[in-house]
Amino acid sequence: MKTAETAYAGILYGKKWTVCGDSFTAGVTGHVFEDEPFKGMNKVYPYFIARRCGMEIVPFFQGGRTLAFPEDGTFHNSLTDPESECYYKNIPADSDYITIYLGINDSHHEHGKGGDGEDPTGIIPLGTITDNTTATYYGAWNEVLTWLVTNRPFAHVGIIVSNGCDREAYRTAQIEIAEKYGIPYIDLNGDRYTPVMIRSMNPNISEEVKQAVKLKQAVDYPVNTHPNDAAHEYESAFIEDFLRHI
Repeated sequence: MKTAETAYAGILYGKKWTVCGDSFTAGVTGHVFEDEPFKGMNKVYPYFIARRCGMEIVPFFQGGRTLAFPEDGTFHNSLTDPESECYYKNIPADSDYITIYLGINDSHHEHGKGGDGEDPTGIIPLGTITDNTTATYYGAWNEVLTWLVTNRPFAHVGIIVSNGCDREAYRTAQIEIAEKYGIPYIDLNGDRYTPVMIRSMNPNISEEVKQAVKLKQAVDYPVNTHPNDAAHEYESAFIEDFLRHI
């Protein structure tokens, strides 16, 4: 018999969601849920959604994480590092949903400057959309998505387009790669479907609006411009809606 809770959760109820991300997913405030089912977990969008919908979370997220793996092998917090626990080929075969929200730290590694205080060791160029190497950002996308399409063909895969990158080219790269593979995406930089979130790189949104969003969504503006707890709860609503439609 369906309860009101399972009826609300609908298609998401009981599903396994592998969440790939960086500190904009993992959270930095240290504020945690104090009750089950995710007691002790950070108050971040995956757990807000999973609590509402009765989902299982597979956490492939951690602060400083990149999608690409530097050619010199000097950095080991990457989704495409074969020696890392978060290596993309370790995504469980029974994952019902897989989302990738990575790009902020890749953009830091492009010029070796950790804008979020993260380790920028090892250069990661943006590259081009035809790259077939995990050492560039575009190339890593090609590697990961080709593998997922082939090896996780019935998982619901979605791209969460990163806000907070160092330049707008990383936003457009994610949209281009999503369209190349026919993968649904949600743009947290703000578009006709999605509210603008902190550190948007969308050039069509006014600087006044971007500044207002920073002031209300930052952990501690201007010292720490990671999303605060309220921002995670806010974005969880439209990311949940995105999951329901992929």
